[in-house]
Amino acid sequence: MNAPTLPLEAIAREACDFRNAFRTLHLATTAADGTPIASYAPFALSASGHPQIFVSELAAHTANLQRGTTVSALLIEAERDAAHLFARKRLTLTCTPRHCPRGSGAFERVLANLEARFGEFMGYLRTLEDFHAFELLPHHATYVRGFAQAYEFPHGDLHAIRHINDRGHQVADEA
Repeated sequence: MNAPTLPLEAIAREACDFRNAFRTLHLATTAADGTPIASYAPFALSASGHPQIFVSELAAHTANLQRGTTVSALLIEAERDAAHLFARKRLTLTCTPRHCPRGSGAFERVLANLEARFGEFMGYLRTLEDFHAFELLPHHATYVRGFAQAYEFPHGDLHAIRHINDRGHQVADEA
């Protein structure tokens, strides 16, 4: 089940290409009372490769993002495309959300990137006052490309890559 070994630089490029192929990401945030919230949001990428989102106050995740607590973003291969459901390709980013207030340069950059990606519909969303722009600043990432093929990016930068366990999975001794 192990794929041929590739140079780490090639796997880092693959992780970037994997990320770039998605238009939405899954979000895991935490409410003030500790309740976990799973959701999703369309996203664009900043010049630095950080996910940028524009979300409504009507969504539970927005208040969680506004508090600035750590969030997790997941990009995962579709079930129908996976070679094995137990080893779907996935990229997980652990991030700090940065609110980009309306009227700021950061807000304008986020909206410009989203408009470039999603077109004129963003012009309509821009007019809705309950929507907020965020940039998700990764501080750790993992990329799983199959069984025993897990890699980490310790600072969230998809270029500084390290194999998590170069020994692969270990089989338990039978008693």
